[in-house]
Amino acid sequence: MKQKDIKPEDIINLIDDLIFLKDLDGIYQNCNKAYLEYFNKNMNEIVGKNDFEIFNKKTAMNFIQSDTELLKNKITKTYDERIYNKEETIYLETIKTIIYDKKNNPIGILGISRDITIRKQYEILYQENQTIFEMIIKKEPLEEILNTIINFVEEKCPNVMCSILFLNKDKKRIEKAIAPSLPNSYIKNIKGIKIAAGVAASGTAAFLKKRVIIKNINTHPYWQAYKYITNEVGIKACCSQPIFSSIDEILGTFTFYYKESKRPSSYELRLIDSFSHLCSIAMQKDIDEKEFKEKNLLLIHQSKMASLGEMLENIAHQWRQPLSLISTCASAVKIQREVGVLNEDLVDEALDNILNSTKYLTKTIDDFRSFFLKNRSKKDFFIKKTIEKVLNLTSAKFKNKEINFIKDIEDLPIFGFENELLQVLINILNNAEDALILNDIKNKLIFINVYKKNNDCIIEIKDNANGIPQHIIEKVFEPYFTTKHKSQGTGIGLYMSQEIISKHMYGKIEVKNTNFFFENEQYYGALFKITLPLK
Repeated sequence: MKQKDIKPEDIINLIDDLIFLKDLDGIYQNCNKAYLEYFNKNMNEIVGKNDFEIFNKKTAMNFIQSDTELLKNKITKTYDERIYNKEETIYLETIKTIIYDKKNNPIGILGISRDITIRKQYEILYQENQTIFEMIIKKEPLEEILNTIINFVEEKCPNVMCSILFLNKDKKRIEKAIAPSLPNSYIKNIKGIKIAAGVAASGTAAFLKKRVIIKNINTHPYWQAYKYITNEVGIKACCSQPIFSSIDEILGTFTFYYKESKRPSSYELRLIDSFSHLCSIAMQKDIDEKEFKEKNLLLIHQSKMASLGEMLENIAHQWRQPLSLISTCASAVKIQREVGVLNEDLVDEALDNILNSTKYLTKTIDDFRSFFLKNRSKKDFFIKKTIEKVLNLTSAKFKNKEINFIKDIEDLPIFGFENELLQVLINILNNAEDALILNDIKNKLIFINVYKKNNDCIIEIKDNANGIPQHIIEKVFEPYFTTKHKSQGTGIGLYMSQEIISKHMYGKIEVKNTNFFFENEQYYGALFKITLPLK
């Protein structure tokens, strides 16, 4: 072809973008070859017609809206336009400009369009994925997350109805269904269906661990025994995607249903692939949290048992002296009566001693009982009184082991679970006691220092037991970590202390080794620091 024979329309027809020309009334005057091929039309079906004669009403309104804005503002602009098909929405990026005659009068609109559907779909998917991830991070209920996923899919694909199915623990049957757009009869009938090859779409997808697409349910062998489910709902086709755990175990299926015989579009396949992955993350996180709660309940139970053992030891120490006094007084009265030297003064003195001892025993019972009360309500309390309770509960044991306390306590108000803080403080003191005994420290010292810093109450407990070895100090708050023999401890005391302080009291607990002086002597030991918000 010679250069002089090349016509402008020949060049335009070589361009892949969709090019069209309208007059000011919205009547198409011309378009290029790519435009005709894209819409599967011939020139006679385009030229001389308006948007309402070519496209459906919703699409035509979208095109006319951008035309109207262009003619009003008279500025070349790029528009995001949509073609609303039955199966999916097509997105076009269209540059529109006004065409002028030689006298600078507007005579029409020139448009150049490009299909950006895939890009737009990925943008929408990304935005929705972000929304779902935020729900997962915020620990929204699993069913709410899955319903949000289903609602998004059904909004973007009006011809789709979704279901998310859960398998039971042994992965043999369907246990639960979430399907807000499907009737209750579907949910009722689908429950209990076994997981096996050839058992509907979901049962087969879960068994084979791969996607199953069924274009025509009425003729497909997988559905022949289960038409009572599909006939009542009126579904004709489906696509079922397995949902996997983090270790590739099958958790359930995500299924698209259609009321006409068809295969899923490429966009629908991208949706089911993307959102089945999000279902996997949400379901796995829900499983992990339930397992963590079960594990934590076990740890709490073990911690309570350990605390009970420690308290029984404290009770034994507290009661030893008054019980011994009661026994001595009773024995003395009996012996004096037998030898005939018993008088009223001796009886009164013995009874007073017994009465005072029983009062002391009653008080210790009340103290220990209050420690074990299941009081889970937060309350106001002052830290000084709490520490006094701790020392009263443990004084006999520490006194028996010649452990001395040095206290400097600023009385500060706290709002929280006092009994749980008692448990933490007793646990730290017990660890200090163990270290002092184990290291055979002669002058056994425990320091308790409480002071205010900014808006926090700081509780510091340190000993002079030569500190915690550096290679284990970072592990002391881990569950089941202990340096003791298994007969002496479970290794959950400090772990539970950290859980209580951080999750129940909204504070923090930390430990380090420290050098310090006391009465002109230098010591080295472990320092536990608890930071609690003031009331």
